[in-house]
Amino acid sequence: MNMKNVILSEKNIPLYGEYDVVVVGGGTAGAVAAISAGRENLKTLVIEQFGSLGGSQTNALVHPIMPSFIKGNPITSSICSDIHKRMVEIGAAVNDDGPRDRFFDPNGFFNGTQLKVVLETMALEVGCKLLYHTRLIDVIKENNRIEYIVIHNKNGLSAVKAKTYIDCTGDADLAYISGVPCNSGDTNGVNSSMTLRFEMANVDMEKLSDYLIAGGQTEFIHYPTLHVDDFGWCPEFRRFVLEKHHLGELTHHDICHLQFFSIPGKPKSLSFNCPELGNGKNLIDADNLSKKQTEGKIAIKRITDFMKKYIPGFENAYISQIAPMLGLRETRRIEAEYIFNETDVFNYRKFADGIASNNFFIDVHGEDNSNRDKGYVDLPEEQKYYEVPYRSIVPKGIDNLLVAGRCAGLSFYGEATVRVQRTCRAMGEAAGIAAALAIAEDIPFRDVDGREVKKIMCLRGAEL
Repeated sequence: MNMKNVILSEKNIPLYGEYDVVVVGGGTAGAVAAISAGRENLKTLVIEQFGSLGGSQTNALVHPIMPSFIKGNPITSSICSDIHKRMVEIGAAVNDDGPRDRFFDPNGFFNGTQLKVVLETMALEVGCKLLYHTRLIDVIKENNRIEYIVIHNKNGLSAVKAKTYIDCTGDADLAYISGVPCNSGDTNGVNSSMTLRFEMANVDMEKLSDYLIAGGQTEFIHYPTLHVDDFGWCPEFRRFVLEKHHLGELTHHDICHLQFFSIPGKPKSLSFNCPELGNGKNLIDADNLSKKQTEGKIAIKRITDFMKKYIPGFENAYISQIAPMLGLRETRRIEAEYIFNETDVFNYRKFADGIASNNFFIDVHGEDNSNRDKGYVDLPEEQKYYEVPYRSIVPKGIDNLLVAGRCAGLSFYGEATVRVQRTCRAMGEAAGIAAALAIAEDIPFRDVDGREVKKIMCLRGAEL
Protein backbone atom coordinates (compact mmCIF):
# COMPACT_ATOMS: atom_id res chain seq x y z
CA MET A 1 0.00 0.00 0.00
CA ASN A 2 1.40 3.38 -1.00
CA MET A 3 1.32 5.89 1.84
CA LYS A 4 0.30 9.41 0.95
CA ASN A 5 0.72 12.60 2.89
CA VAL A 6 -2.17 14.97 3.42
CA ILE A 7 -1.35 18.65 3.84
CA LEU A 8 -3.20 20.24 6.74
CA SER A 9 -3.63 23.97 6.28
CA GLU A 10 -2.58 26.32 9.07
CA LYS A 11 -5.24 27.01 11.67
CA ASN A 12 -5.78 29.67 14.25
CA ILE A 13 -6.66 27.80 17.42
CA PRO A 14 -7.93 29.28 20.69
CA LEU A 15 -5.86 29.42 23.86
CA TYR A 16 -7.54 27.28 26.52
CA GLY A 17 -5.58 28.77 29.39
CA GLU A 18 -2.24 29.49 31.05
CA TYR A 19 -0.89 27.51 34.00
CA ASP A 20 2.14 27.03 36.19
CA VAL A 21 2.11 23.29 35.52
CA VAL A 22 0.42 21.10 32.93
CA VAL A 23 0.46 17.38 33.69
CA VAL A 24 -0.17 15.30 30.58
CA GLY A 25 -1.62 11.97 31.67
CA GLY A 26 -3.47 11.61 34.97
CA GLY A 27 -2.38 8.05 35.71
CA THR A 28 -0.34 6.45 38.48
CA ALA A 29 2.42 9.06 38.40
CA GLY A 30 0.35 11.86 36.86
CA ALA A 31 -2.41 12.02 39.45
CA VAL A 32 0.20 12.25 42.22
CA ALA A 33 2.26 14.80 40.26
CA ALA A 34 -0.81 17.03 39.98
CA ILE A 35 -1.69 16.66 43.68
CA SER A 36 1.94 17.37 44.58
CA ALA A 37 2.04 20.51 42.43
CA GLY A 38 -1.28 21.66 43.87
CA ARG A 39 0.09 21.25 47.39
CA GLU A 40 2.87 23.63 46.35
CA ASN A 41 0.16 26.18 45.44
CA LEU A 42 0.83 25.93 41.72
CA LYS A 43 -1.93 26.53 39.20
CA THR A 44 -2.16 23.03 37.75
CA LEU A 45 -3.98 21.50 34.78
CA VAL A 46 -4.29 17.76 34.11
CA ILE A 47 -4.84 16.54 30.55
CA GLU A 48 -6.35 13.03 30.60
CA GLN A 49 -7.70 10.88 27.76
CA PHE A 50 -10.16 8.96 29.98
CA GLY A 51 -12.87 10.25 32.32
CA SER A 52 -11.01 9.59 35.56
CA LEU A 53 -7.62 9.69 37.21
CA GLY A 54 -5.56 6.64 38.09
CA GLY A 55 -4.47 5.29 34.71
CA SER A 56 -3.40 1.67 34.92
CA GLN A 57 -4.62 1.41 38.54
CA THR A 58 -8.20 2.33 37.66
CA ASN A 59 -8.69 2.09 33.90
CA ALA A 60 -6.47 -0.94 33.30
CA LEU A 61 -7.65 -2.63 36.54
CA VAL A 62 -4.08 -3.22 37.73
CA HIS A 63 -4.18 -4.18 41.38
CA PRO A 64 -2.99 -5.00 43.99
CA ILE A 65 -0.05 -2.63 44.49
CA MET A 66 3.21 -4.55 44.57
CA PRO A 67 5.23 -4.34 47.82
CA SER A 68 8.52 -2.47 48.02
CA PHE A 69 10.27 -5.42 49.72
CA ILE A 70 12.23 -2.90 51.82
CA LYS A 71 12.71 -3.99 55.41
CA GLY A 72 10.42 -2.01 57.68
CA ASN A 73 8.15 -1.00 54.77
CA PRO A 74 9.09 2.73 54.86
CA ILE A 75 6.93 5.50 53.41
CA THR A 76 8.58 6.52 50.14
CA SER A 77 5.86 8.96 49.13
CA SER A 78 3.69 10.94 51.53
CA ILE A 79 0.92 11.25 48.96
CA CYS A 80 0.97 7.47 48.40
CA SER A 81 0.54 7.06 52.16
CA ASP A 82 -2.28 9.61 52.19
CA ILE A 83 -4.06 7.78 49.35
CA HIS A 84 -3.89 4.51 51.28
CA LYS A 85 -5.26 6.08 54.48
CA ARG A 86 -8.20 7.57 52.63
CA MET A 87 -8.93 4.30 50.85
CA VAL A 88 -8.92 2.40 54.17
CA GLU A 89 -11.36 4.93 55.67
CA ILE A 90 -13.97 4.13 53.01
CA GLY A 91 -13.37 0.36 53.05
CA ALA A 92 -11.64 0.39 49.67
CA ALA A 93 -8.24 -0.86 50.90
CA VAL A 94 -6.88 -3.18 53.57
CA ASN A 95 -5.14 -2.02 56.74
CA ASP A 96 -3.04 -4.92 58.00
CA ASP A 97 -0.04 -4.59 60.33
CA GLY A 98 1.06 -8.18 59.75
CA PRO A 99 4.42 -9.34 58.39
CA ARG A 100 5.61 -8.25 54.96
CA ASP A 101 7.67 -11.31 54.05
CA ARG A 102 5.11 -12.67 51.60
CA PHE A 103 4.87 -11.93 47.91
CA PHE A 104 1.84 -9.69 48.26
CA ASP A 105 1.54 -6.99 50.90
CA PRO A 106 -2.00 -7.09 52.36
CA ASN A 107 -2.07 -3.29 52.28
CA GLY A 108 -1.59 -3.40 48.54
CA PHE A 109 -5.10 -4.66 47.85
CA PHE A 110 -7.46 -1.88 46.78
CA ASN A 111 -10.70 -1.10 44.99
CA GLY A 112 -9.90 0.60 41.68
CA THR A 113 -13.38 2.04 41.27
CA GLN A 114 -13.16 3.83 44.60
CA LEU A 115 -9.61 4.97 43.85
CA LYS A 116 -11.00 7.08 41.00
CA VAL A 117 -13.05 9.04 43.53
CA VAL A 118 -10.23 9.37 46.07
CA LEU A 119 -7.68 10.65 43.55
CA GLU A 120 -10.14 13.09 42.03
CA THR A 121 -11.12 14.40 45.48
CA MET A 122 -7.47 14.92 46.43
CA ALA A 123 -6.72 16.75 43.18
CA LEU A 124 -9.72 19.05 43.47
CA GLU A 125 -8.94 19.80 47.13
CA VAL A 126 -5.67 21.47 46.09
CA GLY A 127 -7.21 23.37 43.18
CA CYS A 128 -6.20 21.22 40.22
CA LYS A 129 -8.14 21.72 36.99
CA LEU A 130 -9.07 18.38 35.40
CA LEU A 131 -9.63 18.28 31.64
CA TYR A 132 -10.92 14.82 30.73
CA HIS A 133 -11.56 13.21 27.35
CA THR A 134 -8.70 15.25 25.94
CA ARG A 135 -5.58 14.16 24.06
CA LEU A 136 -2.23 15.71 23.31
CA ILE A 137 -1.83 16.50 19.60
CA ASP A 138 1.32 18.60 19.17
CA VAL A 139 3.76 20.99 20.81
CA ILE A 140 5.04 24.45 19.94
CA LYS A 141 8.63 24.97 21.05
CA GLU A 142 10.94 27.94 21.19
CA ASN A 143 14.59 27.03 21.50
CA ASN A 144 14.72 24.41 24.27
CA ARG A 145 11.39 25.24 25.88
CA ILE A 146 7.86 24.04 25.29
CA GLU A 147 5.78 27.20 24.90
CA TYR A 148 2.42 25.59 24.12
CA ILE A 149 0.90 22.17 23.77
CA VAL A 150 -1.91 21.55 21.29
CA ILE A 151 -4.78 19.43 22.56
CA HIS A 152 -7.99 18.01 21.08
CA ASN A 153 -11.37 17.16 22.55
CA LYS A 154 -15.05 17.58 21.63
CA ASN A 155 -14.48 21.35 21.49
CA GLY A 156 -11.92 20.90 18.72
CA LEU A 157 -8.30 22.00 18.79
CA SER A 158 -6.97 24.38 21.41
CA ALA A 159 -3.62 25.37 22.91
CA VAL A 160 -2.40 25.46 26.50
CA LYS A 161 0.52 27.50 27.78
CA ALA A 162 2.46 26.64 30.93
CA LYS A 163 5.66 27.52 32.69
CA THR A 164 6.42 23.83 33.20
CA TYR A 165 5.16 20.51 31.84
CA ILE A 166 5.18 17.02 33.33
CA ASP A 167 4.83 14.02 31.00
CA CYS A 168 3.08 11.17 32.79
CA THR A 169 1.60 9.49 29.72
CA GLY A 170 3.37 6.19 30.36
CA ASP A 171 4.52 6.19 26.74
CA ALA A 172 6.49 9.47 26.88
CA ASP A 173 4.11 11.00 24.35
CA LEU A 174 4.88 14.63 25.19
CA ALA A 175 8.61 14.03 25.36
CA TYR A 176 8.58 12.11 22.08
CA ILE A 177 6.61 14.77 20.22
CA SER A 178 8.94 17.40 21.67
CA GLY A 179 11.96 15.67 20.16
CA VAL A 180 13.41 14.05 23.27
CA PRO A 181 15.39 10.94 22.25
CA CYS A 182 13.60 7.79 23.40
CA ASN A 183 14.37 4.09 23.72
CA SER A 184 11.92 1.20 23.57
CA GLY A 185 12.22 -2.48 24.33
CA ASP A 186 15.30 -4.60 24.96
CA THR A 187 18.44 -4.64 22.81
CA ASN A 188 16.30 -6.06 20.00
CA GLY A 189 13.54 -3.50 20.46
CA VAL A 190 11.11 -6.05 21.94
CA ASN A 191 8.72 -4.65 24.55
CA SER A 192 7.49 -6.54 27.61
CA SER A 193 4.22 -8.41 27.24
CA MET A 194 0.93 -6.54 27.66
CA THR A 195 -2.26 -7.66 29.41
CA LEU A 196 -6.00 -6.94 29.22
CA ARG A 197 -7.43 -7.38 32.71
CA PHE A 198 -10.99 -8.07 33.84
CA GLU A 199 -13.15 -8.75 36.88
CA MET A 200 -15.72 -11.43 37.66
CA ALA A 201 -18.59 -10.99 40.13
CA ASN A 202 -20.95 -13.30 42.05
CA VAL A 203 -18.19 -15.76 42.94
CA ASP A 204 -18.97 -18.17 45.78
CA MET A 205 -15.87 -17.42 47.86
CA GLU A 206 -16.41 -20.12 50.47
CA LYS A 207 -16.77 -22.80 47.82
CA LEU A 208 -13.68 -21.52 46.00
CA SER A 209 -11.71 -21.38 49.25
CA ASP A 210 -12.60 -24.99 50.06
CA TYR A 211 -11.45 -26.06 46.60
CA LEU A 212 -8.12 -24.25 46.90
CA ILE A 213 -7.43 -25.56 50.39
CA ALA A 214 -8.23 -29.11 49.30
CA GLY A 215 -5.87 -28.59 46.37
CA GLY A 216 -2.95 -27.60 48.54
CA GLN A 217 -3.31 -23.80 48.67
CA THR A 218 -0.69 -22.64 51.17
CA GLU A 219 -0.63 -18.87 50.74
CA PHE A 220 -3.50 -16.77 52.04
CA ILE A 221 -2.61 -13.12 52.11
CA HIS A 222 -5.46 -11.57 54.05
CA TYR A 223 -8.69 -13.38 54.72
CA PRO A 224 -10.92 -13.39 52.73
CA THR A 225 -8.37 -12.32 50.12
CA LEU A 226 -7.59 -15.04 47.64
CA HIS A 227 -4.56 -15.28 45.46
CA VAL A 228 -3.67 -18.11 43.15
CA ASP A 229 -1.45 -18.29 40.10
CA ASP A 230 0.94 -20.45 38.14
CA PHE A 231 3.69 -20.05 40.76
CA GLY A 232 2.15 -23.06 42.43
CA TRP A 233 0.51 -21.79 45.59
CA CYS A 234 -2.31 -24.18 44.77
CA PRO A 235 -0.65 -27.23 43.18
CA GLU A 236 -3.91 -28.93 42.20
CA PHE A 237 -5.22 -25.83 40.42
CA ARG A 238 -1.92 -25.47 38.60
CA ARG A 239 -1.90 -29.14 37.56
CA PHE A 240 -5.47 -28.94 36.30
CA VAL A 241 -4.88 -25.74 34.33
CA LEU A 242 -1.76 -27.18 32.68
CA GLU A 243 -3.65 -30.35 31.79
CA LYS A 244 -6.40 -28.35 30.09
CA HIS A 245 -3.82 -26.24 28.31
CA HIS A 246 -2.21 -29.37 26.87
CA LEU A 247 -5.66 -30.45 25.69
CA GLY A 248 -6.10 -27.13 23.89
CA GLU A 249 -8.81 -25.55 26.06
CA LEU A 250 -6.56 -22.70 27.11
CA THR A 251 -3.70 -21.04 25.22
CA HIS A 252 -0.19 -20.37 26.48
CA HIS A 253 -1.01 -16.68 26.94
CA ASP A 254 -4.21 -17.58 28.82
CA ILE A 255 -2.31 -19.46 31.51
CA CYS A 256 1.11 -17.79 31.65
CA HIS A 257 -0.14 -15.37 34.32
CA LEU A 258 -3.47 -16.79 35.41
CA GLN A 259 -3.92 -14.97 38.72
CA PHE A 260 -6.96 -13.73 40.58
CA PHE A 261 -7.29 -11.48 43.61
CA SER A 262 -10.14 -10.42 45.87
CA ILE A 263 -11.12 -6.73 45.95
CA PRO A 264 -11.84 -4.73 49.13
CA GLY A 265 -15.41 -3.52 49.08
CA LYS A 266 -16.44 -6.10 46.46
CA PRO A 267 -17.00 -9.24 48.59
CA LYS A 268 -18.00 -11.59 45.75
CA SER A 269 -15.69 -10.22 43.05
CA LEU A 270 -12.27 -11.23 41.79
CA SER A 271 -9.75 -9.33 39.71
CA PHE A 272 -7.84 -11.33 37.07
CA ASN A 273 -4.27 -10.53 35.99
CA CYS A 274 -4.71 -12.06 32.55
CA PRO A 275 -4.83 -12.74 29.67
CA GLU A 276 -1.34 -11.80 28.62
CA LEU A 277 -1.28 -10.81 24.95
CA GLY A 278 2.36 -11.28 24.04
CA ASN A 279 5.42 -9.11 23.65
CA GLY A 280 6.77 -7.60 20.44
CA LYS A 281 8.17 -4.49 18.86
CA ASN A 282 6.41 -1.12 19.01
CA LEU A 283 3.44 -2.41 20.99
CA ILE A 284 1.88 1.06 21.04
CA ASP A 285 1.32 1.08 17.29
CA ALA A 286 -2.36 2.04 16.93
CA ASP A 287 -3.20 -0.95 14.74
CA ASN A 288 -1.57 -3.31 17.24
CA LEU A 289 -3.40 -1.75 20.19
CA SER A 290 -6.70 -2.19 18.38
CA LYS A 291 -5.89 -5.79 17.51
CA LYS A 292 -4.90 -6.64 21.10
CA GLN A 293 -8.11 -5.15 22.49
CA THR A 294 -10.17 -7.55 20.37
CA GLU A 295 -7.86 -10.53 20.96
CA GLY A 296 -8.01 -9.83 24.68
CA LYS A 297 -11.79 -9.91 24.84
CA ILE A 298 -11.88 -13.22 22.97
CA ALA A 299 -9.35 -14.62 25.45
CA ILE A 300 -11.34 -13.31 28.42
CA LYS A 301 -14.42 -15.13 27.16
CA ARG A 302 -12.38 -18.32 26.85
CA ILE A 303 -10.92 -17.98 30.36
CA THR A 304 -14.23 -17.16 32.04
CA ASP A 305 -16.00 -20.03 30.28
CA PHE A 306 -13.25 -22.30 31.58
CA MET A 307 -13.59 -21.03 35.15
CA LYS A 308 -17.38 -21.38 35.12
CA LYS A 309 -17.20 -24.90 33.67
CA TYR A 310 -14.51 -26.40 35.88
CA ILE A 311 -13.65 -24.38 39.01
CA PRO A 312 -15.95 -24.63 42.06
CA GLY A 313 -17.34 -21.27 43.10
CA PHE A 314 -17.54 -19.83 39.59
CA GLU A 315 -20.73 -21.61 38.49
CA ASN A 316 -22.87 -18.45 38.71
CA ALA A 317 -20.11 -15.90 38.24
CA TYR A 318 -20.05 -13.45 35.36
CA ILE A 319 -17.76 -10.88 33.75
CA SER A 320 -18.50 -7.62 35.53
CA GLN A 321 -15.81 -5.43 34.02
CA ILE A 322 -13.26 -5.49 31.18
CA ALA A 323 -10.53 -2.86 31.37
CA PRO A 324 -10.97 -0.09 28.78
CA MET A 325 -7.21 0.37 28.86
CA LEU A 326 -4.59 -2.23 27.98
CA GLY A 327 -2.01 -3.02 30.64
CA LEU A 328 1.21 -1.88 28.99
CA ARG A 329 4.27 -2.67 31.08
CA GLU A 330 7.00 -1.05 28.99
CA THR A 331 7.08 1.06 25.83
CA ARG A 332 9.01 4.31 25.28
CA ARG A 333 11.61 5.43 27.83
CA ILE A 334 13.35 8.78 27.60
CA GLU A 335 17.01 9.66 27.37
CA ALA A 336 17.46 11.47 30.67
CA GLU A 337 20.27 13.20 32.51
CA TYR A 338 20.82 9.82 34.19
CA ILE A 339 19.63 6.43 32.97
CA PHE A 340 18.76 4.26 35.94
CA ASN A 341 19.82 0.69 35.09
CA GLU A 342 20.05 -2.87 36.32
CA THR A 343 23.57 -2.33 37.71
CA ASP A 344 22.05 0.21 40.08
CA VAL A 345 19.50 -2.42 41.09
CA PHE A 346 22.02 -5.21 41.63
CA ASN A 347 24.25 -2.92 43.72
CA TYR A 348 21.38 -1.40 45.73
CA ARG A 349 22.71 2.00 44.69
CA LYS A 350 21.69 5.10 46.66
CA PHE A 351 21.83 8.65 45.33
CA ALA A 352 22.09 12.04 47.02
CA ASP A 353 19.13 13.09 44.87
CA GLY A 354 17.24 9.81 45.33
CA ILE A 355 13.49 10.49 45.08
CA ALA A 356 12.09 6.95 45.09
CA SER A 357 13.27 3.81 46.87
CA ASN A 358 12.33 0.23 46.11
CA ASN A 359 13.53 -3.37 46.25
CA PHE A 360 11.05 -4.95 43.83
CA PHE A 361 12.63 -7.61 41.65
CA ILE A 362 13.33 -7.25 37.92
CA ASP A 363 10.10 -8.54 36.39
CA VAL A 364 10.04 -8.76 32.59
CA HIS A 365 6.86 -10.31 31.22
CA GLY A 366 7.42 -12.38 28.11
CA GLU A 367 10.97 -13.28 29.13
CA ASP A 368 12.52 -15.92 31.40
CA ASN A 369 13.08 -14.33 34.82
CA SER A 370 14.65 -17.42 36.38
CA ASN A 371 17.98 -15.62 36.84
CA ARG A 372 16.47 -12.44 38.26
CA ASP A 373 17.89 -13.06 41.76
CA LYS A 374 21.46 -13.46 40.53
CA GLY A 375 23.96 -10.62 40.43
CA TYR A 376 22.93 -8.78 43.60
CA VAL A 377 25.62 -7.71 46.07
CA ASP A 378 25.35 -9.08 49.58
CA LEU A 379 24.26 -6.38 52.03
CA PRO A 380 22.46 -6.33 55.39
CA GLU A 381 18.70 -6.59 54.95
CA GLU A 382 18.06 -2.98 55.97
CA GLN A 383 20.34 -1.79 53.13
CA LYS A 384 18.74 -3.92 50.42
CA TYR A 385 17.00 -1.27 48.35
CA TYR A 386 17.87 1.06 45.51
CA GLU A 387 17.00 4.69 44.86
CA VAL A 388 15.92 6.34 41.60
CA PRO A 389 17.67 9.72 41.25
CA TYR A 390 15.87 12.95 40.39
CA ARG A 391 18.08 13.19 37.28
CA SER A 392 16.25 10.18 35.82
CA ILE A 393 13.06 12.20 35.37
CA VAL A 394 14.88 15.11 33.67
CA PRO A 395 14.90 14.59 29.88
CA LYS A 396 17.72 15.76 27.69
CA GLY A 397 17.12 18.75 25.44
CA ILE A 398 14.02 20.39 26.97
CA ASP A 399 14.37 22.93 29.79
CA ASN A 400 10.84 22.93 31.21
CA LEU A 401 9.79 19.27 30.95
CA LEU A 402 9.90 16.40 33.43
CA VAL A 403 8.95 12.79 32.66
CA ALA A 404 7.66 10.67 35.56
CA GLY A 405 6.50 7.07 35.69
CA ARG A 406 7.51 4.02 33.69
CA CYS A 407 8.60 6.22 30.74
CA ALA A 408 11.33 8.02 32.74
CA GLY A 409 15.06 7.63 32.10
CA LEU A 410 15.34 3.90 32.70
CA SER A 411 17.09 0.99 31.03
CA PHE A 412 14.95 -1.92 29.87
CA TYR A 413 15.73 -4.00 32.96
CA GLY A 414 15.81 -1.00 35.27
CA GLU A 415 12.28 -0.16 34.13
CA ALA A 416 11.15 -3.72 34.86
CA THR A 417 11.53 -3.05 38.60
CA VAL A 418 10.84 0.71 38.77
CA ARG A 419 7.51 0.47 36.87
CA VAL A 420 5.47 -0.60 39.92
CA GLN A 421 2.93 1.77 41.46
CA ARG A 422 4.73 2.83 44.65
CA THR A 423 7.80 3.97 42.72
CA CYS A 424 5.80 5.73 40.01
CA ARG A 425 3.81 7.61 42.66
CA ALA A 426 7.05 8.76 44.32
CA MET A 427 8.40 10.03 40.99
CA GLY A 428 5.16 11.93 40.46
CA GLU A 429 5.38 13.56 43.88
CA ALA A 430 8.98 14.60 43.20
CA ALA A 431 8.00 16.10 39.84
CA GLY A 432 5.38 18.35 41.43
CA ILE A 433 7.89 19.60 43.99
CA ALA A 434 10.56 20.18 41.33
CA ALA A 435 8.11 22.25 39.31
CA ALA A 436 7.66 24.60 42.26
CA LEU A 437 11.43 24.95 42.69
CA ALA A 438 12.03 25.56 38.97
CA ILE A 439 9.35 28.24 38.82
CA ALA A 440 10.47 29.96 42.04
CA GLU A 441 14.09 30.15 40.89
CA ASP A 442 13.29 30.60 37.17
CA ILE A 443 15.70 27.83 36.19
CA PRO A 444 15.60 24.80 33.89
CA PHE A 445 14.67 21.49 35.49
CA ARG A 446 18.21 20.17 35.02
CA ASP A 447 19.44 22.94 37.34
CA VAL A 448 16.97 22.10 40.10
CA ASP A 449 18.83 20.59 43.06
CA GLY A 450 17.50 17.06 43.38
CA ARG A 451 18.75 16.99 46.97
CA GLU A 452 16.31 19.79 47.76
CA VAL A 453 13.49 17.83 46.13
CA LYS A 454 14.37 14.85 48.31
CA LYS A 455 14.52 17.10 51.41
CA ILE A 456 11.03 18.45 50.77
CA MET A 457 9.67 14.93 50.22
CA CYS A 458 11.09 13.96 53.62
CA LEU A 459 9.56 17.05 55.25
CA ARG A 460 6.22 15.91 53.84
CA GLY A 461 6.66 12.56 55.56
CA ALA A 462 8.60 10.31 53.19
CA GLU A 463 11.29 8.10 54.73
CA LEU A 464 14.01 8.45 52.12
